[in-house]
Amino acid sequence: MTSPPRFHGVWPAMLTPLDAAGEPNLAAVEQLVELFVDQGLGGLYILGSTGQWPLLRLKHRRAVAERAVRVAAGRIPIIVHVGAVTTEDAVALARHADSIGADAISSVAPIYFPTTVDATFEHYRKIGQATNLPLYVYHLSIVNQIGLGPREYARRVLELPNIAGMKFTDSNLHQLGLMVDEGGEQLQIFSGDDTLVCHAALSGAIGAIGTFYNVWGPAVQRARNAFIGGDFTAGRTFMSAFQNALADILAAQSTWTFLRAAMQLKYGIDVGMPQPPLGALDQPWSETDVQALLERVDAAAPA
Repeated sequence: MTSPPRFHGVWPAMLTPLDAAGEPNLAAVEQLVELFVDQGLGGLYILGSTGQWPLLRLKHRRAVAERAVRVAAGRIPIIVHVGAVTTEDAVALARHADSIGADAISSVAPIYFPTTVDATFEHYRKIGQATNLPLYVYHLSIVNQIGLGPREYARRVLELPNIAGMKFTDSNLHQLGLMVDEGGEQLQIFSGDDTLVCHAALSGAIGAIGTFYNVWGPAVQRARNAFIGGDFTAGRTFMSAFQNALADILAAQSTWTFLRAAMQLKYGIDVGMPQPPLGALDQPWSETDVQALLERVDAAAPA
């Protein structure tokens, strides 16, 4: 099954806003969806790692998905991440995503307990066959290593029911390129490493899904479009500024407080803080430092 033609470009891995009590802030979910629609971004990937899926109750994941899809109202495609600790929960979330009108589903591999390659693909198979929605396997190398070479990996993924593509979160672009070549048009791959958005396009990625696109989605989109349109200098100039800014943010070990401050300062949206342990020891950022990072990246983006 090939992916709909709307599935391409720059997609935020959308933050899940929480209130002071740790409950989903559905009003802020609406604000985020409207923001990304207005920005003309490619789509939304919701309730993934940036969306804190392992830390949310199933009822909260359903509520966020329902609100996001309802507000989007078909104006922007939405992939709902349905990965869960149990296959049963993942299947239930997939069916829920289908029932509310989501455009596609995605799932990480089984987590925590060691598993075999065959067991991992059985998990994916049951999720894929649960609905007729396009399925995007979420390859997250820092959490789960698949003991397959890239060509065989692509072939196994292509055997899954309703498979459309992958979210490939890994810095190994050689592997990504081999999987793109093996899968062809049947396996459309989004890159998931924010720092390699232009590089991954060169390797054949159809788009990019990332955390920091919540903050800099339009700038990233303009840079990626310029790069794939043949303007290497524009892509290189932007990536230098973007990579260095992200290096500074990550080095501060306070990513969640940066994201909260940046979204408030740039867009007036309070996404709150994540569920602990995420962000538990994050230090506050000064408005001056956040503004300087915002301006540095935006100034490097093509007009």
